[in-house]
Amino acid sequence: MTHTPQIRKAIQFAARKHHGQMRAGKEPLPYITHLFSVALLVAEDGAHDDVVTAALLHDTLEDTDTTREELVSAFNERVATLVESVSEIKEMNGKNLDWRVYKENYLALIERADEHALVIAIADKVDNVESRVEGYEKEGATFLTRWKRPNEDYLWFYGEALRIAQMRLPEHPLTKRYAEAHAKQLEIFAGKQESRMERSDLLP
Repeated sequence: MTHTPQIRKAIQFAARKHHGQMRAGKEPLPYITHLFSVALLVAEDGAHDDVVTAALLHDTLEDTDTTREELVSAFNERVATLVESVSEIKEMNGKNLDWRVYKENYLALIERADEHALVIAIADKVDNVESRVEGYEKEGATFLTRWKRPNEDYLWFYGEALRIAQMRLPEHPLTKRYAEAHAKQLEIFAGKQESRMERSDLLP
């Protein structure tokens, strides 16, 4: 990842917006570690600065108070469009949407998004799934108590996202890496949802 003025600005912007947010785990890490991972995966593909910038900012609309207009003002229309194209909409008309509904809406969004946005989405899933596998390998069944949904829901979602990636970008290196990571999580998580649900009383 080339440290251009725009990338530096995006790093600082993301760090401010996601300040205090942590990734779930026995040893929680600042959320920005995920954003760096996604941006590096995208940059390794030779992506343009705008695409790497959007990768760094891909959760700002979804998980912070950032607005689309703010992204346009701080960066440009292209960056804002890319971030918007990979953002889950979790509420509508002032009401929270059901988890399954907003996940299905997201899947429909990336199914029609342009290829640069799709690459960001795939990189996001690669890091998420590899982190899930790593977390389970470190913690065992206790890891599943940190998730708010039954494990089978996550396996469904990541499987559907992989289906879209394989349909649209079957030969892309990130699609192949995603397929390998998802196959591994299917192998280690299969049949684990019952133990997760039995321990649901431990959820925060």
